[in-house]
Amino acid sequence: MLKILIASEDGERLADLARLVAAAGSYQVMHLHAAPGSLSTHACQLRGADALIIDQPSGGPSQMLSIELLRQQFTDLPCILVTQTQERDDLIRALRAGVSDILTWPLERAQLTTALTRLETNHIPRTREEARVIAFISSKGGAGSSFIASNVGYTLAAHEHKRVLLIDLNTQFSDTHFLVSNKTPPATLSEVCAQVDRLDDAFLEACLTRVAKDFDVLAGASDPIKAGEIKKDKIEYVLSLVSPIYDFILVDVGQAINPLSIAVLDHCDQICVVVQPTIAFARTGRRLLDILHGLHYPAEKLRILVNRHGKRDELPRSTLEQVFGQKLFHVLPEDAASVDDSICQGMPIAQHHRSSAMAKALTALANVFATARENDRHASQEKGFSLSKFFSRAKTSSPNIA
Repeated sequence: MLKILIASEDGERLADLARLVAAAGSYQVMHLHAAPGSLSTHACQLRGADALIIDQPSGGPSQMLSIELLRQQFTDLPCILVTQTQERDDLIRALRAGVSDILTWPLERAQLTTALTRLETNHIPRTREEARVIAFISSKGGAGSSFIASNVGYTLAAHEHKRVLLIDLNTQFSDTHFLVSNKTPPATLSEVCAQVDRLDDAFLEACLTRVAKDFDVLAGASDPIKAGEIKKDKIEYVLSLVSPIYDFILVDVGQAINPLSIAVLDHCDQICVVVQPTIAFARTGRRLLDILHGLHYPAEKLRILVNRHGKRDELPRSTLEQVFGQKLFHVLPEDAASVDDSICQGMPIAQHHRSSAMAKALTALANVFATARENDRHASQEKGFSLSKFFSRAKTSSPNIA
Protein backbone atom coordinates (compact mmCIF):
# COMPACT_ATOMS: atom_id res chain seq x y z
CA MET A 1 0.00 0.00 0.00
CA LEU A 2 1.47 3.32 -1.09
CA LYS A 3 1.86 6.04 1.53
CA ILE A 4 0.74 9.30 -0.08
CA LEU A 5 1.48 12.59 1.69
CA ILE A 6 -0.86 15.46 0.76
CA ALA A 7 0.34 18.99 1.56
CA SER A 8 -1.84 22.08 1.37
CA GLU A 9 -2.01 25.46 3.07
CA ASP A 10 -5.80 25.42 2.73
CA GLY A 11 -7.45 23.18 5.32
CA GLU A 12 -10.64 22.65 3.31
CA ARG A 13 -8.77 21.73 0.13
CA LEU A 14 -6.52 19.43 2.14
CA ALA A 15 -9.57 17.57 3.41
CA ASP A 16 -11.08 17.43 -0.09
CA LEU A 17 -7.86 16.10 -1.59
CA ALA A 18 -7.53 13.47 1.13
CA ARG A 19 -11.10 12.32 0.51
CA LEU A 20 -10.56 12.09 -3.25
CA VAL A 21 -7.30 10.16 -2.90
CA ALA A 22 -8.82 7.73 -0.41
CA ALA A 23 -11.72 7.10 -2.79
CA ALA A 24 -9.38 6.57 -5.75
CA GLY A 25 -7.79 3.37 -4.46
CA SER A 26 -6.11 1.53 -1.61
CA TYR A 27 -3.68 4.16 -0.34
CA GLN A 28 -2.46 5.21 3.09
CA VAL A 29 -3.21 8.93 3.12
CA MET A 30 -1.16 11.30 5.28
CA HIS A 31 -2.13 14.97 5.75
CA LEU A 32 0.18 17.96 6.10
CA HIS A 33 -1.33 21.41 6.67
CA ALA A 34 1.56 23.49 5.38
CA ALA A 35 2.56 25.77 2.53
CA PRO A 36 4.79 24.29 -0.20
CA GLY A 37 7.56 26.70 0.75
CA SER A 38 7.80 25.21 4.25
CA LEU A 39 7.75 21.53 3.27
CA SER A 40 11.50 21.11 3.68
CA THR A 41 11.06 21.57 7.45
CA HIS A 42 8.78 18.50 7.54
CA ALA A 43 11.48 15.99 6.70
CA CYS A 44 10.07 13.22 8.90
CA GLN A 45 6.80 13.17 6.92
CA LEU A 46 8.60 13.32 3.57
CA ARG A 47 10.96 10.50 4.51
CA GLY A 48 8.03 8.29 5.43
CA ALA A 49 6.02 8.86 2.23
CA ASP A 50 6.08 6.96 -1.06
CA ALA A 51 4.59 9.88 -3.01
CA LEU A 52 3.76 13.55 -2.50
CA ILE A 53 0.79 15.61 -3.68
CA ILE A 54 1.39 19.37 -3.44
CA ASP A 55 -1.53 21.79 -3.57
CA GLN A 56 -0.17 25.04 -5.00
CA PRO A 57 -3.16 27.20 -6.07
CA SER A 58 -1.16 30.06 -7.60
CA GLY A 59 1.93 30.16 -9.77
CA GLY A 60 4.87 32.52 -9.94
CA PRO A 61 8.67 32.31 -9.69
CA SER A 62 8.85 32.03 -5.89
CA GLN A 63 6.24 29.26 -5.73
CA MET A 64 7.96 27.24 -8.47
CA LEU A 65 11.36 27.81 -6.85
CA SER A 66 10.15 26.21 -3.62
CA ILE A 67 9.02 23.13 -5.56
CA GLU A 68 12.36 22.97 -7.40
CA LEU A 69 14.30 23.11 -4.12
CA LEU A 70 12.09 20.43 -2.60
CA ARG A 71 12.61 18.15 -5.60
CA GLN A 72 16.38 18.64 -5.33
CA GLN A 73 16.28 17.61 -1.67
CA PHE A 74 13.99 14.60 -2.19
CA THR A 75 14.83 13.41 -5.69
CA ASP A 76 13.45 9.90 -5.18
CA LEU A 77 10.02 11.06 -3.95
CA PRO A 78 7.46 11.13 -6.81
CA CYS A 79 5.41 14.32 -6.85
CA ILE A 80 2.02 15.39 -8.23
CA LEU A 81 1.23 19.10 -8.42
CA VAL A 82 -2.35 20.37 -8.04
CA THR A 83 -2.71 23.97 -9.20
CA GLN A 84 -5.04 26.56 -10.69
CA THR A 85 -2.36 28.34 -12.67
CA GLN A 86 -2.32 27.99 -16.45
CA GLU A 87 0.93 29.90 -16.96
CA ARG A 88 3.02 27.93 -19.45
CA ASP A 89 6.36 28.95 -17.90
CA ASP A 90 5.26 27.79 -14.45
CA LEU A 91 4.12 24.42 -15.77
CA ILE A 92 7.35 23.90 -17.68
CA ARG A 93 9.43 24.75 -14.58
CA ALA A 94 7.44 22.24 -12.53
CA LEU A 95 7.97 19.50 -15.10
CA ARG A 96 11.69 20.27 -15.33
CA ALA A 97 11.88 20.04 -11.54
CA GLY A 98 10.67 16.45 -11.79
CA VAL A 99 6.94 16.73 -11.08
CA SER A 100 5.34 13.62 -12.61
CA ASP A 101 1.82 15.02 -13.12
CA ILE A 102 0.18 18.44 -13.04
CA LEU A 103 -3.54 18.42 -12.26
CA THR A 104 -5.86 21.42 -12.46
CA TRP A 105 -8.22 22.41 -9.64
CA PRO A 106 -11.06 21.62 -9.18
CA LEU A 107 -10.05 17.99 -9.62
CA GLU A 108 -11.98 15.46 -11.60
CA ARG A 109 -12.04 12.01 -9.99
CA ALA A 110 -11.07 10.23 -13.23
CA GLN A 111 -8.20 12.65 -13.72
CA LEU A 112 -6.81 11.96 -10.24
CA THR A 113 -7.33 8.21 -10.51
CA THR A 114 -5.37 8.11 -13.76
CA ALA A 115 -2.47 10.04 -12.23
CA LEU A 116 -2.37 7.83 -9.14
CA THR A 117 -2.55 4.65 -11.22
CA ARG A 118 0.35 5.90 -13.35
CA LEU A 119 2.31 6.73 -10.20
CA GLU A 120 1.64 3.28 -8.72
CA THR A 121 2.63 1.53 -11.96
CA ASN A 122 5.94 3.37 -12.14
CA HIS A 123 6.63 3.17 -8.42
CA ILE A 124 10.13 2.04 -7.51
CA PRO A 125 10.47 1.12 -3.82
CA ARG A 126 12.54 3.75 -2.02
CA THR A 127 15.74 2.48 -0.43
CA ARG A 128 15.00 3.69 3.08
CA GLU A 129 15.61 1.92 6.34
CA GLU A 130 12.71 1.80 8.75
CA ALA A 131 12.70 0.97 12.42
CA ARG A 132 12.17 -2.50 13.76
CA VAL A 133 8.96 -2.29 15.81
CA ILE A 134 8.74 -4.50 18.91
CA ALA A 135 5.75 -4.61 21.25
CA PHE A 136 5.79 -5.74 24.87
CA ILE A 137 2.46 -7.00 26.16
CA SER A 138 1.38 -8.94 29.25
CA SER A 139 -1.69 -10.86 30.34
CA LYS A 140 -1.55 -9.74 33.99
CA GLY A 141 -0.38 -6.72 35.92
CA GLY A 142 3.01 -7.03 37.57
CA ALA A 143 4.60 -9.10 34.81
CA GLY A 144 7.33 -6.50 34.34
CA SER A 145 6.64 -5.59 30.70
CA SER A 146 7.09 -1.84 31.29
CA PHE A 147 10.36 -2.37 33.14
CA ILE A 148 11.67 -4.66 30.40
CA ALA A 149 10.59 -2.39 27.53
CA SER A 150 12.15 0.73 29.05
CA ASN A 151 15.39 -0.94 30.08
CA VAL A 152 15.83 -2.81 26.81
CA GLY A 153 15.41 0.56 25.10
CA TYR A 154 18.21 2.08 27.15
CA THR A 155 20.47 -0.94 26.63
CA LEU A 156 19.95 -0.93 22.85
CA ALA A 157 20.98 2.73 22.77
CA ALA A 158 23.85 2.60 25.27
CA HIS A 159 25.38 -0.79 24.43
CA GLU A 160 24.31 -1.51 20.85
CA HIS A 161 24.51 2.15 19.71
CA LYS A 162 21.04 2.11 18.14
CA ARG A 163 18.55 4.98 17.87
CA VAL A 164 15.58 3.95 19.99
CA LEU A 165 12.12 5.38 20.64
CA LEU A 166 9.91 3.94 23.38
CA ILE A 167 6.18 4.64 23.02
CA ASP A 168 4.05 4.17 26.13
CA LEU A 169 0.67 2.89 24.96
CA ASN A 170 -0.59 2.00 28.43
CA THR A 171 -4.09 3.40 28.86
CA GLN A 172 -4.25 3.22 32.66
CA PHE A 173 -2.12 5.92 34.35
CA SER A 174 0.94 5.53 32.13
CA ASP A 175 4.28 6.05 33.85
CA THR A 176 6.80 3.90 31.96
CA HIS A 177 9.14 6.87 31.44
CA PHE A 178 9.63 7.23 35.20
CA LEU A 179 11.20 3.76 35.34
CA VAL A 180 14.31 5.10 33.59
CA SER A 181 14.10 8.87 34.05
CA ASN A 182 13.20 11.53 36.60
CA LYS A 183 12.30 14.06 33.91
CA THR A 184 8.76 15.34 33.52
CA PRO A 185 7.59 14.59 29.96
CA PRO A 186 7.12 17.75 27.84
CA ALA A 187 4.14 16.12 26.10
CA THR A 188 2.19 12.86 26.02
CA LEU A 189 1.08 10.53 23.27
CA SER A 190 -2.49 11.84 23.41
CA GLU A 191 -1.27 15.43 22.99
CA VAL A 192 0.93 14.49 20.03
CA CYS A 193 -1.89 12.56 18.34
CA ALA A 194 -4.16 15.58 18.73
CA GLN A 195 -1.69 17.71 16.75
CA VAL A 196 -0.31 15.33 14.12
CA ASP A 197 -0.95 17.84 11.32
CA ARG A 198 1.79 20.11 12.70
CA LEU A 199 4.19 17.29 13.58
CA ASP A 200 7.42 18.44 11.96
CA ASP A 201 10.94 17.52 13.12
CA ALA A 202 11.17 20.40 15.60
CA PHE A 203 7.76 19.73 17.13
CA LEU A 204 8.49 16.01 17.47
CA GLU A 205 11.80 16.73 19.16
CA ALA A 206 10.06 19.06 21.63
CA CYS A 207 7.51 16.37 22.56
CA LEU A 208 9.98 13.60 23.43
CA THR A 209 11.66 12.84 26.74
CA ARG A 210 15.39 12.39 26.14
CA VAL A 211 16.46 9.65 28.57
CA ALA A 212 19.96 9.21 27.19
CA LYS A 213 21.90 9.69 23.97
CA ASP A 214 19.89 8.00 21.17
CA PHE A 215 17.10 6.95 23.55
CA ASP A 216 13.82 8.90 23.55
CA VAL A 217 10.47 8.20 25.19
CA LEU A 218 7.04 9.33 24.04
CA ALA A 219 5.15 9.31 27.32
CA GLY A 220 1.71 7.77 27.64
CA ALA A 221 -1.49 9.63 28.42
CA SER A 222 -1.60 10.86 31.99
CA ASP A 223 -5.07 9.48 32.71
CA PRO A 224 -7.51 6.94 31.18
CA ILE A 225 -9.85 9.64 29.86
CA LYS A 226 -7.09 11.25 27.79
CA ALA A 227 -5.91 7.81 26.67
CA GLY A 228 -9.39 7.18 25.30
CA GLU A 229 -9.00 10.21 23.01
CA ILE A 230 -6.19 8.55 21.03
CA LYS A 231 -7.50 7.35 17.67
CA LYS A 232 -6.26 4.43 15.62
CA ASP A 233 -5.42 6.47 12.50
CA LYS A 234 -3.46 9.01 14.56
CA ILE A 235 -1.19 6.44 16.21
CA GLU A 236 -0.61 4.79 12.82
CA TYR A 237 0.36 8.19 11.42
CA VAL A 238 2.80 8.80 14.28
CA LEU A 239 4.39 5.39 13.68
CA SER A 240 4.81 6.12 9.97
CA LEU A 241 6.51 9.44 10.77
CA VAL A 242 9.00 8.20 13.35
CA SER A 243 9.85 4.89 11.69
CA PRO A 244 12.48 6.29 9.27
CA ILE A 245 14.21 8.18 12.11
CA TYR A 246 14.95 5.33 14.52
CA ASP A 247 16.51 1.87 14.42
CA PHE A 248 14.04 0.52 16.98
CA ILE A 249 10.57 1.53 18.09
CA LEU A 250 9.58 -0.25 21.30
CA VAL A 251 5.93 -0.11 22.34
CA ASP A 252 4.78 -0.79 25.89
CA VAL A 253 1.26 -2.03 25.17
CA GLY A 254 0.34 -3.02 28.72
CA GLN A 255 -2.52 -5.52 28.97
CA ALA A 256 -5.09 -3.99 26.62
CA ILE A 257 -6.35 -5.74 23.50
CA ASN A 258 -8.46 -3.11 21.75
CA PRO A 259 -8.61 -1.39 18.34
CA LEU A 260 -5.79 0.96 19.32
CA SER A 261 -3.37 -1.74 20.50
CA ILE A 262 -4.30 -3.98 17.55
CA ALA A 263 -3.46 -1.14 15.15
CA VAL A 264 0.02 -0.97 16.71
CA LEU A 265 0.48 -4.75 16.83
CA ASP A 266 -0.31 -4.88 13.11
CA HIS A 267 2.82 -2.79 12.47
CA CYS A 268 5.09 -4.85 14.74
CA ASP A 269 7.93 -7.08 13.63
CA GLN A 270 7.84 -8.90 16.96
CA ILE A 271 5.31 -9.18 19.78
CA CYS A 272 6.88 -10.12 23.11
CA VAL A 273 4.44 -11.67 25.58
CA VAL A 274 5.86 -11.11 29.08
CA VAL A 275 5.00 -13.71 31.72
CA GLN A 276 6.29 -15.00 35.02
CA PRO A 277 6.86 -18.73 35.67
CA THR A 278 3.72 -19.20 37.78
CA ILE A 279 0.43 -21.01 37.27
CA ALA A 280 -1.51 -17.73 37.16
CA PHE A 281 0.67 -16.28 34.39
CA ALA A 282 0.74 -19.58 32.50
CA ARG A 283 -3.05 -19.66 32.43
CA THR A 284 -3.63 -16.06 31.37
CA GLY A 285 -0.58 -16.05 29.09
CA ARG A 286 -2.01 -19.01 27.19
CA ARG A 287 -5.28 -17.11 26.77
CA LEU A 288 -3.43 -14.07 25.45
CA LEU A 289 -1.54 -16.21 22.94
CA ASP A 290 -4.81 -17.74 21.76
CA ILE A 291 -6.23 -14.24 21.21
CA LEU A 292 -3.14 -13.17 19.26
CA HIS A 293 -3.32 -16.31 17.13
CA GLY A 294 -7.02 -15.59 16.57
CA LEU A 295 -6.04 -12.14 15.28
CA HIS A 296 -3.88 -13.95 12.70
CA TYR A 297 -0.48 -12.90 13.99
CA PRO A 298 1.95 -15.56 12.73
CA ALA A 299 3.69 -17.78 15.25
CA GLU A 300 7.13 -16.57 14.15
CA LYS A 301 6.18 -13.04 15.22
CA LEU A 302 5.20 -14.04 18.78
CA ARG A 303 7.87 -14.36 21.49
CA ILE A 304 7.58 -15.55 25.09
CA LEU A 305 9.67 -13.55 27.58
CA VAL A 306 9.85 -15.10 31.05
CA ASN A 307 10.58 -12.63 33.83
CA ARG A 308 11.71 -13.42 37.40
CA HIS A 309 13.08 -16.88 36.68
CA GLY A 310 14.50 -18.54 39.81
CA LYS A 311 11.62 -17.93 42.23
CA ARG A 312 10.55 -20.66 44.59
CA ASP A 313 7.74 -22.95 43.44
CA GLU A 314 8.02 -21.75 39.83
CA LEU A 315 6.90 -23.88 36.90
CA PRO A 316 9.71 -25.71 35.07
CA ARG A 317 10.79 -24.44 31.67
CA SER A 318 9.53 -27.60 29.97
CA THR A 319 6.07 -27.12 31.49
CA LEU A 320 5.91 -23.49 30.35
CA GLU A 321 6.89 -24.46 26.81
CA GLN A 322 4.24 -27.17 26.81
CA VAL A 323 1.57 -24.74 28.03
CA PHE A 324 2.48 -22.03 25.50
CA GLY A 325 3.11 -24.45 22.65
CA GLN A 326 6.44 -22.87 21.72
CA LYS A 327 9.99 -22.41 22.92
CA LEU A 328 10.77 -19.61 25.36
CA PHE A 329 12.45 -16.71 23.59
CA HIS A 330 14.40 -15.32 26.54
CA VAL A 331 14.54 -15.76 30.31
CA LEU A 332 15.22 -12.92 32.76
CA PRO A 333 16.29 -13.76 36.31
CA GLU A 334 14.75 -12.97 39.67
CA ASP A 335 16.75 -9.96 40.89
CA ALA A 336 14.30 -8.08 43.08
CA ALA A 337 16.83 -6.00 45.00
CA SER A 338 18.53 -4.51 41.93
CA VAL A 339 15.27 -4.01 40.05
CA ASP A 340 13.48 -2.33 42.95
CA ASP A 341 16.40 0.00 43.61
CA SER A 342 16.72 1.08 39.97
CA ILE A 343 12.96 1.76 39.80
CA CYS A 344 13.08 3.82 43.00
CA GLN A 345 16.00 5.85 41.64
CA GLY A 346 14.36 6.29 38.23
CA MET A 347 17.50 5.03 36.50
CA PRO A 348 18.14 2.26 33.95
CA ILE A 349 19.36 -0.86 35.70
CA ALA A 350 22.29 -1.22 33.27
CA GLN A 351 23.47 2.19 34.48
CA HIS A 352 22.66 1.89 38.19
CA HIS A 353 23.45 -1.82 38.73
CA ARG A 354 25.48 -2.70 35.66
CA SER A 355 26.96 -5.89 37.16
CA SER A 356 23.61 -7.27 38.36
CA ALA A 357 22.11 -10.45 36.94
CA MET A 358 19.16 -8.54 35.48
CA ALA A 359 21.38 -5.97 33.75
CA LYS A 360 23.42 -8.75 32.14
CA ALA A 361 20.28 -10.58 31.00
CA LEU A 362 18.82 -7.40 29.49
CA THR A 363 22.11 -6.71 27.71
CA ALA A 364 21.95 -10.18 26.19
CA LEU A 365 18.33 -9.61 25.12
CA ALA A 366 19.21 -6.28 23.50
CA ASN A 367 22.01 -7.99 21.60
CA VAL A 368 19.56 -10.59 20.27
CA PHE A 369 17.27 -7.82 19.00
CA ALA A 370 20.16 -5.86 17.46
CA THR A 371 21.62 -8.91 15.72
CA ALA A 372 18.23 -9.86 14.27
CA ARG A 373 17.75 -6.35 12.90
CA GLU A 374 21.16 -6.35 11.23
CA ASN A 375 20.41 -9.69 9.57
CA ASP A 376 17.05 -8.39 8.33
CA ARG A 377 18.63 -5.16 7.11
CA HIS A 378 21.18 -7.00 4.98
CA ALA A 379 18.48 -9.26 3.54
CA SER A 380 16.25 -6.24 2.81
CA GLN A 381 19.07 -4.38 1.06
CA GLU A 382 19.74 -7.33 -1.23
CA LYS A 383 16.02 -7.65 -2.03
CA GLY A 384 15.64 -3.90 -2.58
CA PHE A 385 18.63 -3.87 -4.95
CA SER A 386 17.08 -6.64 -7.02
CA LEU A 387 13.68 -4.90 -7.14
CA SER A 388 15.23 -1.58 -8.13
CA LYS A 389 17.08 -3.22 -11.00
CA PHE A 390 13.87 -4.89 -12.13
CA PHE A 391 11.71 -1.76 -12.01
CA SER A 392 14.37 0.47 -13.55
CA ARG A 393 14.11 -1.58 -16.74
CA ALA A 394 10.41 -0.82 -17.05
CA LYS A 395 9.43 1.93 -19.46
CA THR A 396 8.12 4.94 -17.57
CA SER A 397 5.47 7.29 -18.85
CA SER A 398 6.23 10.86 -19.79
CA PRO A 399 5.00 13.63 -17.47
CA ASN A 400 1.35 14.46 -17.85
CA ILE A 401 -0.44 17.79 -17.68
CA ALA A 402 -4.15 17.33 -17.07
